[in-house]
Amino acid sequence: MADTFPKDEFDAAPVHGGRHRIRRTAKHRILEFFKIASFSALVALVGYVGLKGIDSLNFFSDNTAVNTQPVVAVQESLVVVLDGTNQAGLATKWATTLSNAGYNIATAANYEPATGGQVETTAVFIRSSADQATAAAIAKKLTLATGTVSVQLSPEFPDAITVLLGTDLK
Repeated sequence: MADTFPKDEFDAAPVHGGRHRIRRTAKHRILEFFKIASFSALVALVGYVGLKGIDSLNFFSDNTAVNTQPVVAVQESLVVVLDGTNQAGLATKWATTLSNAGYNIATAANYEPATGGQVETTAVFIRSSADQATAAAIAKKLTLATGTVSVQLSPEFPDAITVLLGTDLK
């Protein structure tokens, strides 16, 4: 290759003049930061005020009557039926009977006392005296070979009303 080239139109270009990529000082950087920060604050303020203005507009200001739903009766306390005997399906049978009578049955299960064996007396246990009337009505539904079913206030069972079926149940 040759070290010298013939002259062409690019060799006649004027020398670039003026300031090109001047050094920025700390003063320039700080001023640029404040310009950007103030512009950002202005945009945020305009956005906030605009959203508040749109939010205050009530597009649903129609004063027509509102249809109200009827008040739903408070649901009765949950009733748990426990079978303290060896009879298969006894708890399910009584849970179905009480459910058909309109009581809110949570579950029907077998129960084995801590002393072992079977439970001899049928009873209805409640956690608070507020459930006394419901428990008394449930006790009337249960028929015993001898006597009536007792309703007892007891913290032994975690549910509001617990029906414990014993061997004295018909």
